[in-house]
Formats: sequence, C-alpha cells, structure tokens
Amino acid sequence: MEENQDLLTFMKLRERVGLTQRELAQYMGVTVTTISAWENGRHEPKLTIQQMKRLMEILDCSLEDLAEAVQNANRKNPLTDS
Repeated sequence: MEENQDLLTFMKLRERVGLTQRELAQYMGVTVTTISAWENGRHEPKLTIQQMKRLMEILDCSLEDLAEAVQNANRKNPLTDS
C-alpha cells in the first residue's frame, strides 16, 4: 500500500520543526519507542490537556493538525485500538 504524500502525519509535524524522535521524546517526557509508536499508528497518544498543549506548542501546530495526524496514523495501521 502506497502512503499518500499529502497526509499530515506525526512524522511530518515533527520534521517540520526540525526535531528528532529522541528530542521530541525528551521534551514530552516519553520514550523514543512511544514517539515511534505514535508515528507508525501502533498507539494513539493518551495525553492530558496540559500534555496536549505542550505537544501543540512543541510541534507548532493546531489541535486540528494533531487530530488529523492521529487519524492518519490509524489509517496506516487499522489494527490500532481506539
């Protein structure tokens, strides 16, 4: 299955601000494995409102962008538990 290049993804949001997975993990207080799981649709972020705000600040994105990235990650891996 070919990935649509126009889909907004966690990876695109992260790369747009020039962060590595390791850097984002450090900023968010999670592991690199967690960031990878978010990007690959293996797990949805389970964040508090404060953590969500922090992630939006770090990624310089809107709540809508973040929601779209989660939705697109789930499309990538349809077996993800919601």
